[in-house]
Amino acid sequence: MAGTRDVAGRRYALAVMSIARDEQAMDSWREALEALAALTAAPRSVDALQADGMTDEKFATIVRRVMPAITPNQLNLFRLLRRKSRLSLGPSIADYFREMVDEERGILRAVVTTAVALDQERLGQVQQRLEQSTGRQVVLEAQTDPSILGGMVLRVGDQMLDGSTRARLRSLRSQLERVAS
Repeated sequence: MAGTRDVAGRRYALAVMSIARDEQAMDSWREALEALAALTAAPRSVDALQADGMTDEKFATIVRRVMPAITPNQLNLFRLLRRKSRLSLGPSIADYFREMVDEERGILRAVVTTAVALDQERLGQVQQRLEQSTGRQVVLEAQTDPSILGGMVLRVGDQMLDGSTRARLRSLRSQLERVAS
């Protein structure tokens, strides 16, 4: 997920979603917005693209290098963002749009964090269990964090299930402190 999400990014994503539905081109727009996010991920890149010396022709050439298959409507969005000095919203727009497409397609993204890397079989079991409990297709991302000691932490959307050893130890410590006082 993108680090910074802006309400204006959501508004642009909603407008793009409407266009993408009308054009029946969700995947093409998703690719364009991923290219926009890549192009505008660094503040220095945004500054260069919005600099006074950057002509529309140079800007379009750079965008076409990043995404050769860009459509005229997609390029117009990039130009509009540049003209309004809103290119920095690129990652936010892409993030919101990705969520909207996932929602429309019934896809749920989840992140599982464990102390040691899970093998493909175990990841498959976690994914299958999530799909059964949610009734949706799940795209699972795996991360490792040795500080959780054991167990797993599962984040689905803005919900977190912490079954880590670290969390259990904290809970046990808290209970012991209450009993001791």
